[in-house]
Amino acid sequence: MPNNGNPPHIGPSIDESERHSPVAEAREPRPRKEPIITTADAPNQSRSTTADGDLEVDHAALDEPRGNWQAAREASARADSQLSLVLQRLEDNAERRSADEAALQAAVDQQAELKRAIKTAADQRETLRKARSKAQREAEEAHERAQAAEAKYDEALLVEVLAAQKNKDLAVADGQADAVDTDGVASPVAPSTAQTTAAAVTARNAGA
Repeated sequence: MPNNGNPPHIGPSIDESERHSPVAEAREPRPRKEPIITTADAPNQSRSTTADGDLEVDHAALDEPRGNWQAAREASARADSQLSLVLQRLEDNAERRSADEAALQAAVDQQAELKRAIKTAADQRETLRKARSKAQREAEEAHERAQAAEAKYDEALLVEVLAAQKNKDLAVADGQADAVDTDGVASPVAPSTAQTTAAAVTARNAGA
């Protein structure tokens, strides 16, 4: 059978499944497991190698990066502490500001209330002033009416007293006339009580 230009196959062919068989894998070299070196182990050794001596790590070269990392970690911790402190102060400041704003609002409300009270008192003052002027006028008018009533009473009293005294004087005069006719001697006439009363009333009215 022609090979169509391909070289003739010599010997048995290798199946693909055979390549991945356990026997084939046993013949292939396995990768080596490197020991894991942590940062905790680094300060205890300056150099570390694998079991067969293929890999060598110089830990002295890692001293500076490791120191920088530790310094950065400490700086980060300090920054976190400073951040916590600032946040706490900020919260305290917010609480204090809220309290101050509440106190200010209360003072503003009280100021507005006091302004309203002052305005009300001013309005009441004007009303009371008008009431005072009216009360003064009414009091003066009442005094005048009382004085006028007293004067009328005095006049009425004077009329009554004069009338009574007049009648009494007439009676006395009639008796004296009878006595003169009998004895022929006139007795002295006493001052009229009506005249005395009229003079007192006139003087009082003049003084008022």
